Amino acid sequence: MDRHLGHAGFRMSRSDRPIGIFDSGIGGLTVLHALRQLLPQEDLLYLGDTARLPYGSKSHRTIERYTLQMGELLQRAEPKLIVIACNTASAHGLPALQAVSPCPVIGVIEPGAEAAAEHAGPVGIIGTLATIGSAAYDTAIRRRDPAKVIHSVACPLLVPLAEEGWFDDPVTDSICRRYLNQLPFEVKTVVLGCTHYPTLLPSLERCRPGTRWIDSGRVTAKAVDRLLQGSLGYRTTSARGTLRVQLTDASTRLKEVGSRFLEEELGDVEVVEI
Repeated sequence: MDRHLGHAGFRMSRSDRPIGIFDSGIGGLTVLHALRQLLPQEDLLYLGDTARLPYGSKSHRTIERYTLQMGELLQRAEPKLIVIACNTASAHGLPALQAVSPCPVIGVIEPGAEAAAEHAGPVGIIGTLATIGSAAYDTAIRRRDPAKVIHSVACPLLVPLAEEGWFDDPVTDSICRRYLNQLPFEVKTVVLGCTHYPTLLPSLERCRPGTRWIDSGRVTAKAVDRLLQGSLGYRTTSARGTLRVQLTDASTRLKEVGSRFLEEELGDVEVVEI
């Protein structure tokens, strides 16, 4: 059967193909949630590389290789678009995947940088060691506003706290406060440079009240919407789209925490071989 044919044998148009989303683990489920909220009619396929997380402490070459492998796995579903729902993979692997992918690929850094550049005053960036070390946000923001003052802080302990499910906990408050205290007082806009971080907003807001938090998942969903308005097209039915979740390693704990990231039941999870 032609690989572009649907289950009933009808040729699937490009607009009716799924959107592929991948992340180093389950943090990208916050991006998936934003896409489900904004584009409920779209079929979504999420791939989490839970067998090899975290990406944030690995080298550029390793992250780039993992990104290419995840893109190759998603191509089996013939997506119309791939979203790299991981700041670290966006920082280190996006150009390599864009160069070989037969469909468009976007990451989460450019939409986040665009949102940050729109606000006056200095901007803070919090993220993994690899994301902060890449200076990808700095470069993307200064491309839009060369004079923008940027303060970046690596927060390596926040991802484990989120994956442990300690979303609203005194220990999380303490660690968030220690990291956020490294940002100058005049910073009133902070980019959540990791897709895990929106789950920790209760603690982050307590530690730095009055701050404007830029959620890369929400702004990336808006960027996807703009792409669909163009040549890619929306799915041609108004029925709610399907959701498939694939992981390279699955556990009961990951499903439990993942449901809290997604803000709905994860349902059946497929395990795929790398």
